[in-house]
Amino acid sequence: MEPLTEKELDNNTSSKKIKIVLGILIAVIIVLIIVLIIVIATKKTETITVEKIVEKETGNIDWRFYGTIFPNISYANDNNIIINSFKENGANYNSTIGNINDGKDYEKNERNIYSLYIPYSATQRKSENNHIILFIHGGSWVGGDKESLEPFCKIYAQMGYITATLGYTLLNGNYKNYNIFRQLDEITACIQSIIAQLKEQKFDENKFEIALAGYSAGAHLTLLYSYLMKNSPIPIKFAVNICGPVSLEPKYFYKNVIFNNTLDSLGIEDIKKALDNKSIVRINEDDSTLLYFMNIFIGKKYSDADLKEMLFENKKINYDNEKYKEMIKVVQHGFPVNFISEASVPTLCLYGGNDEVVGVTQYAYLEERYRGNLHLIYSKYATHNFIDLETEVGINSLRELNYQIVNYAKQYFSS
Repeated sequence: MEPLTEKELDNNTSSKKIKIVLGILIAVIIVLIIVLIIVIATKKTETITVEKIVEKETGNIDWRFYGTIFPNISYANDNNIIINSFKENGANYNSTIGNINDGKDYEKNERNIYSLYIPYSATQRKSENNHIILFIHGGSWVGGDKESLEPFCKIYAQMGYITATLGYTLLNGNYKNYNIFRQLDEITACIQSIIAQLKEQKFDENKFEIALAGYSAGAHLTLLYSYLMKNSPIPIKFAVNICGPVSLEPKYFYKNVIFNNTLDSLGIEDIKKALDNKSIVRINEDDSTLLYFMNIFIGKKYSDADLKEMLFENKKINYDNEKYKEMIKVVQHGFPVNFISEASVPTLCLYGGNDEVVGVTQYAYLEERYRGNLHLIYSKYATHNFIDLETEVGINSLRELNYQIVNYAKQYFSS
């Protein structure tokens, strides 16, 4: 083999240099491509996370009320989209609810538990104002459970509010030293426990505000607590009353019987006119049920024989009976209507025209005492079982309630 010439050696060296340079360029390009892929993947992940946080919900949810399930009810429409503010963050995460601290104890018996829903957006503003909505279940003060108002907790947690629903000691005789005022004390204890739990998660306890919302007996407790308890552990900004009794006196229990009379104006004079033309009637002519509930409010201080003595033969209350006079002096402190004033918190109410348990005329007695910020949603055909969710009219009433709660929250919670 003949030796390479000097020119051929130079060409060979140049070729090797070119190959080395090309190799380096290819390696750099590969590295850049890998970096670019990583950046794109990271941005894609971030985009997905952001989209998850602000994911728009259609607003369908299964509503459960005391054993009855109404599936796939929409609480929003195309013009009122609910924003989901949740992000995965903890063992109790649920994609549609957020982080749930479920079944926390706050007092002394198995009824004293609550569920607390903390949206991701709230965890991002621990040192800022955080707003809490506490939901109180119904059940005639002797039944019901915290789970019945879970749908409300889910909805408002999805909008970024910290929400909770509590159980409380029932007035059914299964617990010692029970009365309506113990239930109020338990609401205070529950709020204190919520504060303690949020403080553990580094929230600023001085930046909390709260609203109370309840259904039926829970609405009664909501109003009574909001109007009577001046030392709430968190300032109460507004109250939501869904079909709640404001007093147990018989004159408050009337229902509308003429559906084409919308009762848009529900003042006391309107009630008198409605009584005259018989467009409203007593829900129950037998006052013994009301006496029973008055008695359990104060811890069942009177025997069945005592209660019977308070009634005439036609089962109407004998207001001149001495035992009744004694009882009403105490039990009237458990009626929200006796504590509402110009200084009371703004109150949103929903009543049904076909409510055969409480009755829409309850609202008039609140309005008589309070000319401030009091708002009524009148669901024309609604029964007491919240509202008629089998008709579009009923569903619209539910939507209207939710819209108005949001409006109240925007107006009365600090920004």
